[in-house]
Amino acid sequence: MGIFIKNPETERKVRELAQRRGSTLTAAIDQALDQALRAENNTQRPKKSLEEIRAATDRFRRATGLDKLPSTPVSKAEWDALWPTGISEIDNL
Repeated sequence: MGIFIKNPETERKVRELAQRRGSTLTAAIDQALDQALRAENNTQRPKKSLEEIRAATDRFRRATGLDKLPSTPVSKAEWDALWPTGISEIDNL
C-alpha cells in the first residue's frame, strides 16, 4: 500500500531524511515513526494511585479554601434532582 504525500514541504523533509540516512523513503518514514512512537511511550504519565488522587484532592481543597467550608452529605433527592430524567414518576419521588 502506498502513501500519497500532498504537502510538498513534508515530501522534501522525507527525501532529505532518506538521503542523509542513505535509506529509502519507506525506511526513513518507518524509522522516524518508530522513534516518535518510542518518544510518546516514554512521555506518557503513569496512572495515579487512589492515595495520590486523594492527596491531590486534599491539596486542592486546602489551596482553594474548600476545606474550611462545612461539608454535609447530599441526600438522594438532592442528587437525583441534579439530573432530571424527564419522567415525572421518577423525577417527583
